[in-house]
Amino acid sequence: MKQATRKKLVDALERLIEGTPDNRELRLKAKAGKLKINDSTVEKEAELSVGSLRNHGDIKTMVKNKSLNKRVEQSESAQSSIELLEEEVKKLKKEKTQSNKKKTEYHNLAKSHKKSLAAQVTTHIKMMQELMEMIPVYERERAMDKIVRTRPDNVIDGKFR
Repeated sequence: MKQATRKKLVDALERLIEGTPDNRELRLKAKAGKLKINDSTVEKEAELSVGSLRNHGDIKTMVKNKSLNKRVEQSESAQSSIELLEEEVKKLKKEKTQSNKKKTEYHNLAKSHKKSLAAQVTTHIKMMQELMEMIPVYERERAMDKIVRTRPDNVIDGKFR
């Protein structure tokens, strides 16, 4: 049984490398030039269940090597697998740097918005305090009760004096 599975996997890998898969979905990807050689495509081409390669470490290594070699062939700038991987590392480092810059930018923006919001809240509290002082003392409590009853979540804890 294990030898039959091994043969199916090896044959599937060879068909994928040649670009002539039997699987309809993979054939369409090959025509579009978007076929990738990896563990799942080899299992799909061999018509085996997901994870069938887990017992075949040597074939997994073959898949990895063949995939890397095919990517080197398709690459315009890389002459070897090491150069290709170095290019990918450079690209990923550049993306990480850009992501960190954006993160810092958004963090600083959030800080400035927080400061602006605090200033607006302070202004609003002062304005409400002055408006409350315009209401006669005997009507203030009734006015506050009316506001709180209307929207209980509309009250902000603040230091009024």
